[in-house]
Amino acid sequence: MFDHLYRIWADGGALQNGTQQAHGYASYLLESRSGKRQIVRLSDLPGVTTNNQAEYVALISALVDLRGRIERAGKSPRSYSVAVHTDSQLLVGQLTQGWQVKAANLRSLVDEARGLIQTFGRCDLVKVPRDEIVRVLGH
Repeated sequence: MFDHLYRIWADGGALQNGTQQAHGYASYLLESRSGKRQIVRLSDLPGVTTNNQAEYVALISALVDLRGRIERAGKSPRSYSVAVHTDSQLLVGQLTQGWQVKAANLRSLVDEARGLIQTFGRCDLVKVPRDEIVRVLGH
C-alpha cells in the first residue's frame, strides 16, 4: 500500500530525439489505493520532438485524466493526494526544486504542469530509477 490516494507512473520519450524526424510517445499508469490500475499509452505526439517534452506530456496527460475522473465522480481534486513517479530528474527539479526552465519549448508545459499539480490537495513528485519505470510501463 501507499500513503497517497492515487499514484501515477509517467514516462515519455522521443525516437530520434531532437531531430526533424523526431517522434514523441508517452505512457502513464493510474493506480488507486484500492488497487485499480490502468495504463494509458500515447503515441505519435504532434509537435513533441524531445524526450523532455514527452516527459511533460506524460505527466500533464496523467494529471488531466485523474482530475477528470475525480470531477466526473462529483468530487473535488483538492480532496485527493497523488504521488507521481518519474525517472526525469529535469521534470522533478523544475517542478519541485526551482530549477530554471532554459528551453523555450518547455516553458508552457512547465506552467501547465504546475497549474495541474496545484489542483490536487497534495501532489508529490518522486524521482525513481529508470529500471522501475521500465518495470511498470515497459519502456
